[in-house]
Amino acid sequence: MPKDRARPFSRKHRRTWIPVTGGMILIGVINVVLGYCSYTGPSDIHERIVPDVPNARGGSVTVPPRAATGCPATIAARIEADMPGATIVGCTAERVTILRGEHEVELAVTGNEIVEVAEALTLPEIPAAVMRAFAVAYPRTIPSAAVKRTRRGADPTYELAFPPDAVHKVATLRADGTVIGLR
Repeated sequence: MPKDRARPFSRKHRRTWIPVTGGMILIGVINVVLGYCSYTGPSDIHERIVPDVPNARGGSVTVPPRAATGCPATIAARIEADMPGATIVGCTAERVTILRGEHEVELAVTGNEIVEVAEALTLPEIPAAVMRAFAVAYPRTIPSAAVKRTRRGADPTYELAFPPDAVHKVATLRADGTVIGLR
């Protein structure tokens, strides 16, 4: 005998749809009551989510830096004028390493002029376009370190270091996400 699909709510099917519908309504009511009883409101305390990425710089307890001695007064004055509050931690004729907040910044110096700035970045500080381009170009790879390089008169570039076990060492990208080099 063929199934009667044309009349599911007929008198003949009443013995099945009434208990099924009643059971579904009962289950829905029980779910609403359980949800209402177990709900706790959102907290007023907000925490910053810091990703724990292996092989990434940052996140560890650091020792306060000691100021470097023997840096020429003209370079120290220029750094103090351009980057107030920065601490000089290393100084040579061509390079000066400073600590600004938690960031280590390396400056390439020629005479009294700063030619290039290389700032170490944590992973959340990498621009979204750069991180997206890296993820598309190298799937399933999380960079272990990042450096933002800015040369005088040029746009910044970002160097993202691969994990230690990777084939490549460093990928260089522009701010728009274009890959311009690979070592």
